[in-house]
Amino acid sequence: MSATRASRGARARAGLEHLRIAVVGAGAAGLTAAHTLKKLGYRNVTVFEQGDSAGGKALAFEHGGRSYALGAVWVLRDYEVVNQLAAELGIALEPSRMKKTQVDADGRRLPLRDVAKEKYGARVLARSLLNYAKVRVRYAAVFRPGYSGTDPALHVNFSEFAEAHGFAPLADLLRSFTAACGYGYYEEIPAQYILKLFNWFVTGVIRDAAREALSPRISPGFLFPTEGMQRLWTELAKTLDVRLRSEVTRLARTAQGVELTVNGEGQTFDRVIVTALLDQASRFMEFPADVAGMIKELRTYRFVVSLLEAEGLERQSLVLLYENTWRKNMGRALAIASGYTDSNVFLAFQISDGSLRQEELDRMLEEDVAGHGGKILRVITKKTWAYFPHFGKALLDKGVYQRLEALQGKDGIYLAGSTMNFETLEDAARYARDLVIEHFSDQRAR
Repeated sequence: MSATRASRGARARAGLEHLRIAVVGAGAAGLTAAHTLKKLGYRNVTVFEQGDSAGGKALAFEHGGRSYALGAVWVLRDYEVVNQLAAELGIALEPSRMKKTQVDADGRRLPLRDVAKEKYGARVLARSLLNYAKVRVRYAAVFRPGYSGTDPALHVNFSEFAEAHGFAPLADLLRSFTAACGYGYYEEIPAQYILKLFNWFVTGVIRDAAREALSPRISPGFLFPTEGMQRLWTELAKTLDVRLRSEVTRLARTAQGVELTVNGEGQTFDRVIVTALLDQASRFMEFPADVAGMIKELRTYRFVVSLLEAEGLERQSLVLLYENTWRKNMGRALAIASGYTDSNVFLAFQISDGSLRQEELDRMLEEDVAGHGGKILRVITKKTWAYFPHFGKALLDKGVYQRLEALQGKDGIYLAGSTMNFETLEDAARYARDLVIEHFSDQRAR
């Protein structure tokens, strides 16, 4: 029985409908947790968000009467929780009209649908897909929410894993997408993380390539909310008790319950769900000493999204820069995108480990735009995220996720958010939903 089917018939645990529940963070995880609690019948759920708007990393920027995504951009046809929320809220999802191109290491510009044929050929790609399908079966546990049951064989870096399991060509084809979306470099990220992403990307990319090459009637893989991704979450927030500009500076267990200090004032709850990045959460709550030490080793990338006015670039296009997807080219532009045919406004994406100054990133971006025939006229705005929280192999081997999962429910406190699963909207939302069903309903998620 799936978690979704379980949730349809689930109710709040008997006699607990009046529990005072706080959710820290109004991103995808926090809002999904609060929404699920409400559907189960809980009547006293409050979401605290320190920012000015709901949606977390699904942030949009309004410019010239249009909405531009400075965070999450798309959903996939196979998303379950997010697409269900969109349907409930009447948010329309449409396929992308952008022309998709990859610039290879030798400077060749290839339509994305032709990259596989040009680089590998049908036979090699088919073998790679078959080998990946075997991985999907053999390591099925990693595709479920969370990481506590992950096979240690998945702790090696993704490049090594893909090569050993015979699907390196497929991995290479998706490398540009993976890096451009902020998920780092294959040669340093443990396989268990990138496989989560592959769960979505493989079918999405194949569907879109088939749709472009064969027939527009084929169901698209990647979908975009017509009014921007953030609207989905702001509309969901309207159905909940969300307190914006509410900074939590202390969380402590007391005899009366769990006390939160919010904007300098203490409030007491029976349960609290924390969705902030765990290194940020450690600033206002205490973890056991061994876990606190592990959290200090949590890694993120500095993911910079720039909204530019530029000339000389192709409009309504997505250009992926393959050469910049290795650490040796850290900070270089990974993708440049435009959603409109009548606008010179573009989005550009870069990642670093924090060792590069913003001035260096700006210089690299200007050089990369110029290298592809364009010129930046002005930078409209920038947003820098601490993105994709993950642990290295050493801590995975020590069971960091098992230790974190063992804390769920202790002293009435629960952990959700992208640290506990993966940094996509669907993964964060699905983990939060299943956590609530598991611990707050009369029917366990399976």
